[in-house]
Amino acid sequence: MNEQVKRIQQEYKRKRELSNYSILDIEVRLKELAEKGVIWVLKDVGGICEAEEILIEKYLHNYRANQIYDNLEESLDIQSPNNFSAVISRNPPQSRTPSNEKQTKKQQQHLEVRDVKQFIGYKKARELEKKVIEMCKNLPSYEVDHIVNQIERSAGSIKDRIEVGEQIYVGEKFYQYSIAIGSAKETSAWLQMSLGQKYITQVQFIELDNLTTQVVSILTKNLSNIKEKEGRGMDLPNPFTPNVKNFGAYTNALQLVEKIYEITNRREFWKEKDLVKIIRKRATSSVANLAEAHQLYIPKKFRFFNDSLKALDGLHSLLETSLIKGIISEKELKEIDELRISIRNVLSMKMKNISDEKMS
Repeated sequence: MNEQVKRIQQEYKRKRELSNYSILDIEVRLKELAEKGVIWVLKDVGGICEAEEILIEKYLHNYRANQIYDNLEESLDIQSPNNFSAVISRNPPQSRTPSNEKQTKKQQQHLEVRDVKQFIGYKKARELEKKVIEMCKNLPSYEVDHIVNQIERSAGSIKDRIEVGEQIYVGEKFYQYSIAIGSAKETSAWLQMSLGQKYITQVQFIELDNLTTQVVSILTKNLSNIKEKEGRGMDLPNPFTPNVKNFGAYTNALQLVEKIYEITNRREFWKEKDLVKIIRKRATSSVANLAEAHQLYIPKKFRFFNDSLKALDGLHSLLETSLIKGIISEKELKEIDELRISIRNVLSMKMKNISDEKMS
């Protein structure tokens, strides 16, 4: 993690402790950070409450144009740890000379903002969302609270993140596009699971899956060009992501979903609607999170792999409940467990490798 970012986060937590968790004081501090352009560093930071998360999102949205993503040290004049308190304190930072102010703005403004509606990536994402919504009208009603909601959310997220990413800040563009890429891969996973249950045809799957692939390709090419030109010298992530369909754990997770649906469709589960719903949710969640992990930023990859692991562990607990109720056999539990553990082992190894890399 960038040292300046880490220190600002630590200083915020220290100041928050001094305010005895008064939400009013915390809100004031968060607004000050937003005005100074560094509230983005608190995104996804651990140890904060839900109210803080809501306020951070609010002020990040309201003061998005103020945020300083590049050359943070020079922009904030924080050359040593002792100066980080100035970023958090209620006293305004020392005024800059006009020349310094002009230089700071120049450092931040790397990209020309374009009309996102004319961007081919946005057009493709919008087309995908529209076709997904049309497709979902024909899915079974019992999947409305599950596959339907999830795939509509992930497809919509692609378009939304592309739109937010159309701004002058290189770092934020990479971040928003990374989320869009992850959402596209998640959408593809939901499409594959829908195909597996014969909710959609092979022709429908190919058409929609090709659209997700096109979006990822367009975004990747854009980021690659930006990194090579405007982002030269900046510590930006590699914009190229691996194809999740070539990942063995992903294939096994899809097989696991097939097995879960096969078992839960049996007569023994007819009276266990709530149990069926949550078992399927755990299984499909493991696939969706595994797919979404294939994006640019290491902490995001780690988080989604970890969520997939949690879903797999939760699935095991529910299957044991099913065994106790006598609606699955020991043999069936063992077969599913072997598949589940094989996925879990791969994810654990992958996460270990990620933890050894630089978390930035």
